[in-house]
Amino acid sequence: MTNDPIAAYAARLRAERNDPERAERLRDDRRRRRRGIAVIAAGGVLALGGLGFWLATVTDGERPANEPFAPGTLEEAMWPEEWPVTIRMPYRSSPAARWKSGAEDMVPPSARPVGRLTGPEVEAGLEAVRGFLEEANFSGDTLEGEGTEGALELLAPGDPARSLLEDLPGRGAEGRDPLRLVTRFDPEEVYVAEEPRVQGSMTYEATPEGELLVHADYTIVYAVVMVEGGWEVAGREEATRVVVRRVLDTVVRDGKLAPRTYTSLIANDDCTAPDDGFVHPLFSRELAEKKNWKKVDPYAAGSRPDAATLGACLMPTRT
Repeated sequence: MTNDPIAAYAARLRAERNDPERAERLRDDRRRRRRGIAVIAAGGVLALGGLGFWLATVTDGERPANEPFAPGTLEEAMWPEEWPVTIRMPYRSSPAARWKSGAEDMVPPSARPVGRLTGPEVEAGLEAVRGFLEEANFSGDTLEGEGTEGALELLAPGDPARSLLEDLPGRGAEGRDPLRLVTRFDPEEVYVAEEPRVQGSMTYEATPEGELLVHADYTIVYAVVMVEGGWEVAGREEATRVVVRRVLDTVVRDGKLAPRTYTSLIANDDCTAPDDGFVHPLFSRELAEKKNWKKVDPYAAGSRPDAATLGACLMPTRT
């Protein structure tokens, strides 16, 4: 046996080369590598084929823009704006997603003495206006069409505005007048699925007679869902949004309100529905059919809503 390492290495190579099983092992190794390459190639073909089918489906011009193509492949927060919202994220793609929730976030401005009114008197007047807006637009009884007693209690006795809310027959009403002051939905049609979002402000001044005049301008967004028969998107119930802008100028007199003016804009209300004192929201498929309606951005700041907008055929954007 030699101690020369080079000679030992050469002897091992000769032994491996003369091994009768060596050729068979090399052939087996080549066969395994070829099978692996074939599997990888087949997988690539299938993946490309699936991608091509998905792209062909997505880009099919016959499908409406508001129909989700493959909602399961995207997180809901990433869905295109055209796709319907669901009960899980009803304020997606809306400015209201960043707004505060509930009437408690309608915080009046700091109360300071004005005219002959003291700071506490101003504070009480501002709180009365905030309370009225809460009863008119956030109260469960009002939203569900049960009654408007809470809002009525805050209106001055004998004020003309009371006639809009008194003696509502049953749950409904004759005409659309109640909607000039309050937000009501037909409980057999839809329900409010989440705390409404709100944004706006109040200002105040003293009248020449020494009374408190409060100007309130608030936009309230409701997420509603059909009671039954709604469309499901990715296994979740479809929701829709109703945007209500309320502009109220009212005098506060002995803790009660005497409205001077009140105008409203209700975006996403079916103008062809019966005049029963309820807001009748449209969902994505119905909205897609109203292409001839005038478009309005209910979130846009600017001029006050006109009284004629109540019940008009308006196509809301970002809704």
